[in-house]
Amino acid sequence: MSSTLFYLTLCLLSTTSAFILRNKENIILIPTAAFRDHSKVPSTDWLLYNKGWYYGENNVQAKILEKSLELIIKKDLDNNRIKLFTADGEENKDLCIDGLNRSMCTKTDDEGRIKNTFQLTDAELKQFIQAEGNTAKLFYQVSVPNRNIRATGEVYVCDDNGVTFISDIDDTIKITGVTSNTETLINTFSGEFKAVSGMSDIYQYWQKQYTATFAYLTASPDQLYPFLREFLDRENFPTGSYHMRHFTWLDKNFISFFMSSDYIKSKTDTIEMFINNTVNRTFVLIGDIFQKDPDIYAGIYAKYPSRIGKIFIRKYSNDETGQQRLEQVFKDVPKQKWGTFESGSDLPRDNFLV
Repeated sequence: MSSTLFYLTLCLLSTTSAFILRNKENIILIPTAAFRDHSKVPSTDWLLYNKGWYYGENNVQAKILEKSLELIIKKDLDNNRIKLFTADGEENKDLCIDGLNRSMCTKTDDEGRIKNTFQLTDAELKQFIQAEGNTAKLFYQVSVPNRNIRATGEVYVCDDNGVTFISDIDDTIKITGVTSNTETLINTFSGEFKAVSGMSDIYQYWQKQYTATFAYLTASPDQLYPFLREFLDRENFPTGSYHMRHFTWLDKNFISFFMSSDYIKSKTDTIEMFINNTVNRTFVLIGDIFQKDPDIYAGIYAKYPSRIGKIFIRKYSNDETGQQRLEQVFKDVPKQKWGTFESGSDLPRDNFLV
């Protein structure tokens, strides 16, 4: 089946979603970051970002998508992933943030998304912070008033100094195949996610060697978060914040969403958020050649050269055309500031932050 028929299925879903009763409701909270509030001098407060999605499953829409995918993917489908992609956001609903020393309330937007920022003093942060290896984080809860629906969120502390590795996921640490529509669908909706060889080992080493924090920046939709988290935990990647987009049925289709150019702005804005909310922290950017990571990272380096310790781009070793493209994209980036790899064993372990 062609991607055209898959697109027509998504159109059907988008036109029927308003008329179908939803089923189970739940909340997904995406791990985020906390930064010092530099609007005050000295910086005694922290800004914490809260992101998530309050949704209701839709079994009818899930069944439509499942039948469509069965014509493309000749493997077992993961129905839990399908249910999240066909769920409807609970729009303009009241939610409460619990688990800290004071309660705060917010509302979902018209897509059911949770997006707000709250403040803690330095003393409050220290009261709730927990250490996990080199990582400092705190937990909070979001609940629905008068409903037995709640979820636990994580916020990772990103102070002014230190090293953060900002890593893409798809085709950088997880095999996705974004250059093929069929492979993208197979690797999204079927089977166990597969890691790029050696990436977990080198990330763990870097975390210990540089007392580093990690942030995972991906064009993937946040509906995939629970499954990406299971994958990263299973493969023993360092924990960290996740920075994702949100897929809705107003998007053209799933493939167009993955390949759309708006993820360039999304990724750029996220990296700049990290840079502009810290003073002296160094960032290592890791991505792949198969989409626009080189262009995004070259643009970031041009604006913040002193803040970028290194850029690593995954490519195939025999891809001469790709290498020529990288040479052109990074023509204004010093050669010692960027490199390529195919697997984790190709990446340097020490002394590359120049």
